Amino acid sequence: MGTHGIVEDIVEDEELLRAAVFEALPDATAVVDASGTIVAVNRAWRMFALDNGGTPEATGVGVNYLEVCEKAAAAGCPEAADVVAGLRSVLTGGTMESDHEYPCPSPTVGRWFNLRIVPLSAGAGGAVVSHLNITRRKMSEQQLEHRATHDPLTGLANRLLFVERLRRALRARPDPRRPSGVGVIYVDLDGFKEVNDTFGHRAGDEVLCEAAYALSSAVRSGDTVARLGGDELAVCAPRVTAGDLEVLVRRVEASLERPHRIHDRSVVVPGSVGAHLAAAGESAGEALRLADRKMYESKRRRKATLPPAGPHQSLRPSTERRVGAPRPADAPLGSRSA
Repeated sequence: MGTHGIVEDIVEDEELLRAAVFEALPDATAVVDASGTIVAVNRAWRMFALDNGGTPEATGVGVNYLEVCEKAAAAGCPEAADVVAGLRSVLTGGTMESDHEYPCPSPTVGRWFNLRIVPLSAGAGGAVVSHLNITRRKMSEQQLEHRATHDPLTGLANRLLFVERLRRALRARPDPRRPSGVGVIYVDLDGFKEVNDTFGHRAGDEVLCEAAYALSSAVRSGDTVARLGGDELAVCAPRVTAGDLEVLVRRVEASLERPHRIHDRSVVVPGSVGAHLAAAGESAGEALRLADRKMYESKRRRKATLPPAGPHQSLRPSTERRVGAPRPADAPLGSRSA
């Protein structure tokens, strides 16, 4: 075999190797020409399309990827608009690389991908478009973020997230058609320490979780319920009137009246509730402080009207045990008996 034949064999082997490597890439990858038309796709690209109801005619060679993304952008997909800008920039030589993270959920699976576009270094131009599945990483990031902003026991927002959402609500532009403010409700579970001391901390944890669920069920979908610490809970209710807030407080109070089953006893652990209607521009710290103060005012008024109890009176065996006493019917907004 002459030198020319050896060179031809080497070139052919390299082309076969490149084709095999491209086909074996684990990420869904396509090659587009200078106009954005797909000229090659690998196995991962084809399999993803087939597994998700796509067809070669709509997703494979010959389809203009740029046009597909432009149609998606015109339909209102912001991620597609970013991809169009990035792909155009790479194809025209404006940038050497374009990266975009985007969600790609299906009815049954939540997915995230990282789209990377790099130019072809030879030939008449074009680019390589790869979609890397980063779902595992995004889920880990979301879990870490959730842990940093939510109470680990109840799953409610923690103080950090609550204050941030309260600040955001207080900065929102008010609706001139319906004057309103931001409702802040402060809740302290009365007798919670007694539950821990009498029945143990596991029972106390159950009470906290049940109270968190009850409170979440009582508020509106856009409200934020938080555990601020210990037995203190709070609600941020954006865009409410004084009447709305009064109704919400009553629902919160009623939700906490539901008895808990502890060691075969029915135990009611009510909450002292204070409410403050904050105006736009008010500081989050001041709004929370005023709601807390109203809660303690009602707690003090209630305690002053209760008769003294014996040291073991609340621990007597009964079908239902109440930690505290009923709220007087004429008590002001935000009051609660202990």
